Amino acid sequence: MRSIIAVLPLLVLPLAAQMDRATPAASQAQPSAEAAGPLKALDVMRMPGAVKGRFDHFGVDLKHNRLFATPEDYHAVLVLGLPNAEPVAEIRGIARPHAILYREDLDRIYVTDGVDGALKIFDGKTYQPLSSVALEKDADSVGYEAARQYLYIDNGGKDAGQPYSLVSVVDTTAGKKVADIRIDGDTLEAMALDVFRPRLYVNNPARNQVAVVDRWKNVVVASWPVTLGKSNVAMGLDEAHQRLFVGCRSGQVVVFDSNTGKELQALPIAKGVDDLEYDAGSKRLYTIGNGTIDVYQEIDADHFRSLGSVTAGDKSKTARLVPQINRYFVAVPQSGDGAAEVQVFQTLNVPAAKPAETAVAQPVHAPRALELELATLSAHPDLRKMGLHAVPPGGKDSVIIANANTTRIGAKSSAADLDAVKEGKTYCAKKDDGAFFNLKLPLLDASGRNIGILVMEIPYTSAVDETQAVRKAEEIRHELAQQIPDRDALFQ
Repeated sequence: MRSIIAVLPLLVLPLAAQMDRATPAASQAQPSAEAAGPLKALDVMRMPGAVKGRFDHFGVDLKHNRLFATPEDYHAVLVLGLPNAEPVAEIRGIARPHAILYREDLDRIYVTDGVDGALKIFDGKTYQPLSSVALEKDADSVGYEAARQYLYIDNGGKDAGQPYSLVSVVDTTAGKKVADIRIDGDTLEAMALDVFRPRLYVNNPARNQVAVVDRWKNVVVASWPVTLGKSNVAMGLDEAHQRLFVGCRSGQVVVFDSNTGKELQALPIAKGVDDLEYDAGSKRLYTIGNGTIDVYQEIDADHFRSLGSVTAGDKSKTARLVPQINRYFVAVPQSGDGAAEVQVFQTLNVPAAKPAETAVAQPVHAPRALELELATLSAHPDLRKMGLHAVPPGGKDSVIIANANTTRIGAKSSAADLDAVKEGKTYCAKKDDGAFFNLKLPLLDASGRNIGILVMEIPYTSAVDETQAVRKAEEIRHELAQQIPDRDALFQ
């Protein structure tokens, strides 16, 4: 690995001197003429004169108030302070940075390098190199799975002289590659990971398809044609409503049913999109391409209302929404005599952030339960969500011991969950907002003993009524029970 020069706070002044602020009036960033537009231009930070060429994707570290920018031809990652994109440091020795993951628990920064064909790992405090994971050339977009701390990375294809591409799987704790998933097509673009189930969606513009990957088996299980747009490169996901958003450079966001792979509609946007984000908190969809930001409000799963367009810097097409601080950051490439910029927008008319939950999750170590969770979701792709509840050995309360959404693990079982199964029956309720059946039933072991609670959601596309949903849920419970000798086995 090449040496890296870390610019620490004491050494920031020379870099900061090259980055002066410009007022919004002096910049090219102007909001829509509508008074109640979705974004308001706040500030602009000019980059050093040496920053040329296009930018790729931003990374964010909210704990330390950092924004990571990736000017591809600068051979470095720029570290900017939040909320105003002020300079903090830079990480050198990266031939062509593309995408960034920050792991707060380890205080590590992971950067894909397209030229060197590697994932490079840095210390989050000193910015010094820790290790590197060899990949193919054009290592690019990433997706992170919190359940196993796995990072999924596009690489290979035409830049590596191959007619196929790879999604490589890296264990970010160990810093080692654990798998390569081959996808036919000489280039891949943005991906989205389903938090509720072990599924990965990957843009395959070479085939004008979305590749669907089973993350438990590491295999492609489906390829969905994109017919309502061309050059599909950007992606977002609304898991609650089972909608996949695919941004196409031809000027559309194609909306898919993520259960069936069916195209539902196409929303018009500016051409040249490179970044797309869906914010579940505000139910808004943001896209950027060729200097235009388009924002849509989701009314429900099948209806969207345009909130208008906002003009950003010339040729800008990558951006990052940080809803926690109501900011939208736009990377503007250098053009003419001007300098490259990061433009700062404020999101307007969004719902107030919900207060953080005060309940503290109980520490839970149930690796076998999580393994069964992921394997069952893999075996039953018609499941959109599942959770296992039990009383841990030595504990008193029932808690969630396994969930693909690992942020839920350790939370106490709700009174509604406990009441639903207290008589040993299967509870089923229709949920029209989300179009699924919510099921709660006693969790059984191989001997038929009640050892906890099993909660799952089955979409309307997989069950026509409550009777069919209950039958499916009880069949899945039976399969699961055969793999559980007793309750303690879940914690081994």
